[in-house]
Amino acid sequence: MANYYPKKRRKIRYNNLAILLAILLLIILIIAKGCSAIFGNREPKEDEPAQPLTTQDLAQDELPIDQNMADPTSQRYYTFSSVTLTADDLGTGNLVLVNNNIAFKGQVTEDELDVVREKKNNAYSVKDYTVLVRPEVMEHLNTMLLDFYNATGSEGVMVNAGYRTLEYQQELYDEDLAQSGQDSSSLVAKPGFSEHHTGLAIDFTVYEDGKYDQSKIGTGDYAWINENCHKYGFINRYPLGKEKLTMIDNEPWHFRYVGVAHATVMKNYDYCLEEYIDFIKNFTIRKGFLQVDTDDGAIYMIYYVPMSADSDTTSVFIPVKDKDTKELYPYEISGNNVDGWIVTFQFKAPDSVPTVLPLTGDEAPVPDGEDASLEDGADNTNNSEE
Repeated sequence: MANYYPKKRRKIRYNNLAILLAILLLIILIIAKGCSAIFGNREPKEDEPAQPLTTQDLAQDELPIDQNMADPTSQRYYTFSSVTLTADDLGTGNLVLVNNNIAFKGQVTEDELDVVREKKNNAYSVKDYTVLVRPEVMEHLNTMLLDFYNATGSEGVMVNAGYRTLEYQQELYDEDLAQSGQDSSSLVAKPGFSEHHTGLAIDFTVYEDGKYDQSKIGTGDYAWINENCHKYGFINRYPLGKEKLTMIDNEPWHFRYVGVAHATVMKNYDYCLEEYIDFIKNFTIRKGFLQVDTDDGAIYMIYYVPMSADSDTTSVFIPVKDKDTKELYPYEISGNNVDGWIVTFQFKAPDSVPTVLPLTGDEAPVPDGEDASLEDGADNTNNSEE
């Protein structure tokens, strides 16, 4: 009789099975997470361009929050209204960036501008009746130069340049190339690429003892202007050390109006306009507003809205101050002359608005007669200018 040997039973190794199940579960989780990243809603990565918000976006994100406890730099603090803009609006506003690589996209006519000689107070003089600026520049220019005179007693400030036509800028550019023998200029901007086309730029000189000298601006008593201009919404457009960014040599006499909130940020961070236009793109409705506290006690919020890549129009959202009346916060929208808009709204008004009386009669530091004109043949010692 044959011997019978029972087959050995294989023991199941439960520890190996547990490892296999764990690996399978991990694979399933990885696949699910990948699908969610591809098809689900997600926040844009740091290096992705910001996308314009839609009305639906804001409606979904809006939460009822007690405003006394909320962060006013967050979109959740507000409800929004909107305005519709197109690429034609990129060249409008006080923050248009114009340099030798970026032509001015806007259009300014002399009918829109103020004649400085006719609107100024008596705290300073002006070259002649051809010097023109935008009305918002005129108001702040008067206040700044009156405060300068009251602070220093200096009488020599003269405004000798404002708005320029393309034709006049071409004359200046050609003249500089003829003198230097170079193919391009670091002293005079190319026609169409000059800040003076915007009506927001001004040049100062000093008129003393029958002579003109721009080199005195930024020195002595006149340094007050460079140190305090941000309080009035001005910046020194071509500061020392920023030549590689601005593409223009240092010009202590060339000033540009951008608005008090923006000038304050540029002063605090030591930014030129090129740096500021890039910096402000870090602040959007999604990411949060930039809060700016100015010297007069006002509080402003600033944010950037990129131009839509998928549509000919872009919705720019403006915070509503009162939901019942639909009153908006006081605001300004400026194109950056490149790829979007910068919104500025006043979250808190200044603590007080000082009453400044213009100098008149015998108080006037500089007579406004023909002796204060560059047309009279006086010695005109001026450096080349943008």
